[in-house]
Amino acid sequence: MKVTILAHTPEPEKTVAAAARLCYSKISATQIMENFSQEKATSFIKKLMDMGHMSPMEHVSFTFAIDGVSRTLLAQITRHRIASYSVQSLRYNNPFDEEISLEVSDDDSTSENVSYLEGLLLATKLSGQKVNVNLSLIEKNHIKGQTPENIIDLHKPSYIRGIFDGAGMLSESPDNPGFSIAFPLGLESILRDTHFNIISSDTKLLIKNESALNFIRYIYENLDFAASIYSEDKLLGLCNKSAQLNEEILSIMQNFIDQKYYAMAPESISKSVKALLTYIKGLDACKTHYIDLIRAGIDQEDARYILPLGTQTRLVMTMNVRSLYNFFNLRCCERAQAEIRQLANLMLAEVKKIAPSLFEKAGAPCEKLGYCPEGDFGCGKYPPSK
Repeated sequence: MKVTILAHTPEPEKTVAAAARLCYSKISATQIMENFSQEKATSFIKKLMDMGHMSPMEHVSFTFAIDGVSRTLLAQITRHRIASYSVQSLRYNNPFDEEISLEVSDDDSTSENVSYLEGLLLATKLSGQKVNVNLSLIEKNHIKGQTPENIIDLHKPSYIRGIFDGAGMLSESPDNPGFSIAFPLGLESILRDTHFNIISSDTKLLIKNESALNFIRYIYENLDFAASIYSEDKLLGLCNKSAQLNEEILSIMQNFIDQKYYAMAPESISKSVKALLTYIKGLDACKTHYIDLIRAGIDQEDARYILPLGTQTRLVMTMNVRSLYNFFNLRCCERAQAEIRQLANLMLAEVKKIAPSLFEKAGAPCEKLGYCPEGDFGCGKYPPSK
C-alpha cells in the first residue's frame, strides 16, 4: 500500500483561518489572508477546533494517489460520500494480459516439477524408503531418480526440495539444539555436492542453524505455491519450528500473491502460512477461470465478475478537511477493518506533514477524549463512556 498526496489547497492553514475570520470581519478574505501570519493562523485554528467550528475546513482539500489496495477497501472507502474518486478499471485493465496471450502447454521433461520428482524418488531409493506420495505423477513422467549432474541448474532448488520432502526431516535431538535439518547417511554422496555445510554424525547427516535456514530459503524462495509440487506438511512443520523462517516464508508468500494474482491478503490471513496456502488456492481458482473465460471470448467487463475482492486496485481520491476528519474519526479506530485502518493512518501521517495544526486533533476519537465513544463495542484500549 502506498499513499501520495498529489495536490492540496495552497497554504491550507491560512486559508481555513482566513475563511473563519471573515465571519467576524469587515474586510475581505483577501486582505485577511495577506495579513495572517502562520503563527496567527495556527492560534486561530486551535480556537476553531476547541469550539467545534468545522465548516471553514471545507474550503481546503487534499488529493491522494492510493496504490495497492483491495477491491474490499474500495467498497468501504466509497461510502464516504463527500469525496471525489477516480478508480482503475478492470474493464479496461487486465492484470493477466501476458498470461492470457501465452500458449497453453503441458509440462515436459525439463519442467521444475519433473526435477522435483526426480529428487523425491532418488531420496527415497537411497534412504531405503518407499515412495508413498505422487506415485501417479512419477509413473506418468517416467521418473527414474536421476542424480544431480543430470538436472539443469535452473531446476536445482526444486530437485533439492524433492530430496528434502523424500527423506529430510527436522532434527529434534537434544544433542542438536536449535534449528537443524537431518538426512539419512545414504544421501551423503548426493548432498556433499551441494554448497551447504553438511555435518556427519554416527546416524545421520545434519545441516545446522544458519546453514539450515539458508538451505530452506534455497528450496522455497522461488516456489510457485500453486503450481509447484511440495509437501505442505513439511513446510508447515519448518515454520512452526523457526519464528524467523516463518516470517520469511510469510513475506515470500505475500510477494507471490502480489506478483502472480495482482491481489493482496488481509492482515489476519497474512499472519498464518496455513491460512495463506488456503487463500492462494482460492486466488488460483479464480484467476484460472477468469483466464478461461477471456480465452473463450467473454468480455473483460463480464469475466471480471469472477475475480476476488482481494484483487488490487488504484485510485485517486479528493476530500476536504472536514470530510477527512470524519474519515479519520471512523477509520483510524481499532474497530475499523485492518486494511482501511492502515490506509487512514498513512493518509493522516501525510496530511500532518503539510498542515500539522489543521490535523492536530484528527484520528481515532478515543485518543482525544480519553474514553471510547463506542461504549461496550470498544476495543478495550480506553474505558467506555459513562
